[in-house]
Amino acid sequence: MKKILYILPILMLFAMCKSAKTSGASAKEVVELRYRDDFRAAAASEKSSVLKGLKATADKYSVLVFTQNFKGEKIVVSNAAKKLYSDYVISNLKTGIADKTRIDNTVDTKVYDNLTKKEFTLSAKDAAKYKFIYLMKNPGGETTFIVTYSNTLRPLQE
Repeated sequence: MKKILYILPILMLFAMCKSAKTSGASAKEVVELRYRDDFRAAAASEKSSVLKGLKATADKYSVLVFTQNFKGEKIVVSNAAKKLYSDYVISNLKTGIADKTRIDNTVDTKVYDNLTKKEFTLSAKDAAKYKFIYLMKNPGGETTFIVTYSNTLRPLQE
């Protein structure tokens, strides 16, 4: 009887202290995807000048636009072949635009934020369907980034 009194609390202790279950995915997702064309579009002249300036007029290129909530952290954009962009990005509070770069939409593109140490991949399948990809940081949200795929260029200048 005394053995049972000693064993019972030990068994209860082991039952209460079982390890947490972990899954392959992290608890916090890195990116939220959106697909939309229902916002105010830039003039056709601005669109063509942006595409020509970035040499992104061909169908195999898309434009990655960094938008809101960037405060000077280093962002690195690369694909399997090379580094496409590496800079300290700061959002313009008036326009809401930080910077823009051209990506090759035939291969997957990785985006790495040096401040949060988060990385995600823009799939070539989605990027090939859309000419403009908007990337916004989402501080305090459920995800670190919000990516919006669109064929409409938002006005970049005020």
